[in-house]
Amino acid sequence: MKKKETIIDYVPQNKSLPYLIGALSIIAFVLGMMYSPLDIDYDQQTVSETKFFTIIKKDTVFIERKVKDEVINENAYSDRNYGFKVRNHTEQELRQMMNELNFKDLNDLDLFKLRRLWLLYNYNDMLMNVHVLTDFPVSMIYSFFIIEATTRGIETDLWRLHSNAGGVKALKKHNSVTYRTREVIRGRDKYIKAKFFSTNDTKEGIELWAGVLNSDRYKKCKTYDVKPPELYKKICKCIYKSGYHTDTDYEFRASLMQEYWKLHKHLPQ
Repeated sequence: MKKKETIIDYVPQNKSLPYLIGALSIIAFVLGMMYSPLDIDYDQQTVSETKFFTIIKKDTVFIERKVKDEVINENAYSDRNYGFKVRNHTEQELRQMMNELNFKDLNDLDLFKLRRLWLLYNYNDMLMNVHVLTDFPVSMIYSFFIIEATTRGIETDLWRLHSNAGGVKALKKHNSVTYRTREVIRGRDKYIKAKFFSTNDTKEGIELWAGVLNSDRYKKCKTYDVKPPELYKKICKCIYKSGYHTDTDYEFRASLMQEYWKLHKHLPQ
């Protein structure tokens, strides 16, 4: 696969020279560590070097990047039933199961956060594939997946049975399925029957979703020139304005982009 450029969500811009030098020193340090085989621990958050860094300082800096030789993980397209399989677990049962798998600090997470953490644990490689295919931040991919492909932390039938992770409407030359769905029309919720693309193949479904995200209408949304959380709101608002969905609550999607990073501290190492 052809290498793609590093994707940086946000790097602070400083107008005064001393701050600029300091920022460049930090960036140089991070880039130097990109070639280290070890895990990096900043402020008690350890993230595998094979995926991305998060650096938590006084001013939060989020960096999402591709490593030098990152390619599509073909093993990430196996199952679409991870949440569905544990749908009958109580909060206590799910927490106990995850503790046994070495998840960390779960006591303050309710049932729905535990379910989403479980989904992240099992789907993160697949979400990273969409990131590789589209250059959109993986946190945005997570946000849209949670909203479009899950309900209360359990996979929807549209994803589980038809491999449609993004709630994408029917596409030419592909099979379709009809579901009742909520649309926001003139500011009001309307429930209508709509056709969505359908496939039995997980990889094909992900590639179709990535193809939609790569359409020209969303290119302008890949601009990383402000600081989170404003960055997340800007991306989600841009995608909404470009016609991806009708729900005006793009700030909720932005909050799930933040959640993606917050949940990582609970994952087993």
